[in-house]
Amino acid sequence: MSIPVPQLRELHYLFTTKSHGRVVAHCLDIDIVTAANDIREAEKRLDCLVRLQIEEALATGNFPALVSEPAPAAFFDTFNECIRAGRIYDSRNPTLRVRVPEVIPMDAPFGSIGVIAALAANAATA
Repeated sequence: MSIPVPQLRELHYLFTTKSHGRVVAHCLDIDIVTAANDIREAEKRLDCLVRLQIEEALATGNFPALVSEPAPAAFFDTFNECIRAGRIYDSRNPTLRVRVPEVIPMDAPFGSIGVIAALAANAATA
């Protein structure tokens, strides 16, 4: 019995600026976290890590790795509060391009996943 490929239609990013000025970037859907000195660099690093995780899961057939461990519910609650409060991060790249391995029949070698990003109450854009 084969494991179905999960359908990631969008990703949810949460950016939080800590008291020491570092920005923490968190992809809630696959619970990946990174940090940087500014929000643009944090987004770039998170995109790279998320892309790597998705492409590796597709290439190896390890599809449960994409959906098995989302972030704890409290982070999604914070994300939703930020969205309701209008603290939406205006990303330069609102979609993430992911290379799709040749073993999956596609019209193009890339797929796109929409990214919705929110700013935690203490996050500031740089």
